[in-house]
Amino acid sequence: MEQNVFFTLAILVVAWLGFYAVAIALRLQRFGVEVHPLYVMYKSTGLNSFLRRVGGWRPGLWRVVGNVGVASFFGQVAFMSYILFRNLYNFLYVPMEASPVMPLIPGVTISFQSLPWFLAAAGVVILLHELGHGVQCIVEGVKVKSAALLLAVLTFGGAVEPDEESMGAAGVMSRLRIFAIGSLINLTTGLLVAIVFFLAGDALPDALGAFLHWLYFLSINLALVNMLPVYPLDGGQMLRTYMETRPGWGRTLERAAMFCFLGLMVSNLLLSLARFGFVPL
Repeated sequence: MEQNVFFTLAILVVAWLGFYAVAIALRLQRFGVEVHPLYVMYKSTGLNSFLRRVGGWRPGLWRVVGNVGVASFFGQVAFMSYILFRNLYNFLYVPMEASPVMPLIPGVTISFQSLPWFLAAAGVVILLHELGHGVQCIVEGVKVKSAALLLAVLTFGGAVEPDEESMGAAGVMSRLRIFAIGSLINLTTGLLVAIVFFLAGDALPDALGAFLHWLYFLSINLALVNMLPVYPLDGGQMLRTYMETRPGWGRTLERAAMFCFLGLMVSNLLLSLARFGFVPL
């Protein structure tokens, strides 16, 4: 099985090199395609038009969804605080009950056998996350400077770049909704896929099961981690946006929250590595 995975990855890399050579030879840059050794990015006003069409469909409903995202920020931060504090307590006082906290490193904590499904799931997660930001920008009247589809060596994704001046001129609640909706979409996707996976997992083909496993795992974990009040994560940007309305002590509280959560994450990570080493997922 491991040999087949290496063979598949080798084919993908060779195919990518061929595609890269053809893209350079055809000078695809003329058509708005940015060609780089490890990725290709296509920026188009057509993508902006797609965001405008989606955002123009029931904008009031999108604002409600954004409000749910803002409200869920508090629940996600509370849940992650409990998980991190509880795990740190276990490491210090009940080591046998501690759980490993691992960085996602291909070839180290992600086996080569799992790598294709991880990368495919990561592409879906990132694309949905960025589309959510883009649609909410349209709903809130924030100009989208660029929207792009990205194809990398072994995965894909998207990127949305709001206009900084337009974002700064938006109201506080508008900016909070923009920052919050990406994680809400990821969390919702993860929970729905998890239900399907656990109900029908045994009946699914191995490849689809592996993909769905990574899809719900990455969706939920990205949503939760991304809402932590640590800049430049979306949760950190939400906290900064609100604290800007509280001159003086607001900036101090923002920094205190950021360093507190950074300390929690780093201590969990270091204790995990010391006790478990790198645990493959």
